[in-house]
Amino acid sequence: MNMSLLMIIAPTILEHKYLEVLNKYKVKFKAITYGKGTASSSMLEYFGLNEVDKIVIFAVLPKVMGKHILRYTKSKIKINEPGSGIAFTIPVSSSTGYMLDLYRNIKLEDFEMKEEVKHLIITITNEGFAETVMNAAKKAGATGGTTINGRGLETEKIVKFLGISIEPEKDIVLILTDEDKKTPIMNEIVDSCGLKTPGAGICFSLPVENVAGLMDELEKK
Repeated sequence: MNMSLLMIIAPTILEHKYLEVLNKYKVKFKAITYGKGTASSSMLEYFGLNEVDKIVIFAVLPKVMGKHILRYTKSKIKINEPGSGIAFTIPVSSSTGYMLDLYRNIKLEDFEMKEEVKHLIITITNEGFAETVMNAAKKAGATGGTTINGRGLETEKIVKFLGISIEPEKDIVLILTDEDKKTPIMNEIVDSCGLKTPGAGICFSLPVENVAGLMDELEKK
């Protein structure tokens, strides 16, 4: 069974609608956190995204279920309309047997979706450097992203090996972008906020399978 990580980023006022969708499809595992949108105010106003507080939902599920959920959000939540958020799936290389057993009896017909060549760039920096990351990313063509807070769990050995002081509180910046913008954006981020800078950031990307929502249009602006 092919598995995917479903991610939904949307205004917090729509949290209940997306949770209703996940419950409708009996999604067994999901995690929720909250973040801030980082698009420019003019871009937010143009697309009706005046609510910058975001809900970020993660769910590991069968790939076919992810397709059904994305299609459902387009038809029922109107995710392609202004202010409705974005949803996308990322392939999962492996998962535990327990996770597979949860969905063993799934009965959903598979279907083809138009796959977008997109990547999710994830940057983890010391707290307070999210704006530095986004300013660097925008220089290379990014139009926005979402910032969430986290906490590092580095060991003393890692700190000693890197030779830098790593703050426990972290900013995590999520940027969805096109294939041709991925490398320039990541290079700018590393130059401005990499391990050898005060931000002590790391940056990596994940391939995105399918996308539903406004980010397609945001990335073209």
